[in-house]
Amino acid sequence: MQQSEKLTSLIEATSRTGRFYCKFITANDADLTGAHQVGLHIAKPAWNIFFEEEGVKGENKDKYVKIHIDGYYPFESRAIYYGRGTRNEYRLTRFWSNSPFDKTEQVGNLIVFLPMSEEDFKVYILDTDEEIEDFTDHFSLNLMNNNAVYDGGRVSDIDLSRRLEEEIEYAVSQFDDFPMTADMADLARRIHHEVYRRKPFTPDLILLEWVKTEYITFKALERNLYQEYLTTPFGEVDPLVAVANTILNRRKSRAGKSLEHHVDYLFSSFNLPFSHPGRSEGNKKPDFLLPSNRAYADMTFPETDLIFLGAKTTCKDRWRQILNEANRIPEKHLLTLQQGISPNQLDEMEEERVTLVVPKPYHSLYPEQYRDRLWTVEKFIGYAEEKYSI
Repeated sequence: MQQSEKLTSLIEATSRTGRFYCKFITANDADLTGAHQVGLHIAKPAWNIFFEEEGVKGENKDKYVKIHIDGYYPFESRAIYYGRGTRNEYRLTRFWSNSPFDKTEQVGNLIVFLPMSEEDFKVYILDTDEEIEDFTDHFSLNLMNNNAVYDGGRVSDIDLSRRLEEEIEYAVSQFDDFPMTADMADLARRIHHEVYRRKPFTPDLILLEWVKTEYITFKALERNLYQEYLTTPFGEVDPLVAVANTILNRRKSRAGKSLEHHVDYLFSSFNLPFSHPGRSEGNKKPDFLLPSNRAYADMTFPETDLIFLGAKTTCKDRWRQILNEANRIPEKHLLTLQQGISPNQLDEMEEERVTLVVPKPYHSLYPEQYRDRLWTVEKFIGYAEEKYSI
């Protein structure tokens, strides 16, 4: 599908600046958690995007900046480092009060800051799953920690232990080509188990750990296998474009299937009965049907004993795709890594009888009054175990 005009403009602007900071807008950023912390939270690794010097604990400092958004007049905002007392954080205040946006509707959107000068910032807000995924795939971003700093081609987005980094580098050195997506996911789990075999993990945490490890492993494979392209000039544009398209397509293919592969393995480890992919009316293929495709096709099998689970990394607008994927199951579950969704969208999901299954660490990124609607991965597994226990 063709890129949106907004995304094309963003990628072109980024190629000129060579630097940006991005994050998902959380409920805390929109003052929907009751914490009364004003402004957008800025991750500490992004201090050099907004300031010349890093904040010093025990001191506060600030600077006024001008925000430029296509289609609107520039407006003033204030970058602040809070270092006094117990605080140690960066925030961008006066953004919502001066911007044209309704902050409550921005939860879950991706905001990108491009420094054009010390005081001027170009800002983009991506509000569709397609735009967000195309952008993160283009720059190979993960955002599991809800922030990424891109500086001259270097990406800082995930903290990595030395032991895990060493195991990954050793593992990828054994490959002379990319493995299939399922094998890539399996490799990541094996690496993680080798490093953390004695450490207990809840289902919610282990799922995030596997996804994170696979992302880092894939990036290490890219560096190793594409090294010659990074050091040898192409000489022609067409070969450059061909290689770039191959890289992007492989990134999309892996990212699109990663979550499903890990959920499949997790369910198998708990001995849950399921079919992946599922099969329903008109040859539709839901991500997961429990207990099986055979049970779903058997019209004598009680509909109350059927479970539908979709799996989507982001689900701001794609959540509606699951509504007609299994007509026998009116109440649907959707497992997602989405870091926050607006109150209006959450209300729409409840009206359509969709229950979000979100890893526990991400619940705090959702509006406080809606968190009791969210299920953890552990709760979903317990729900399925109770339904299918013998």
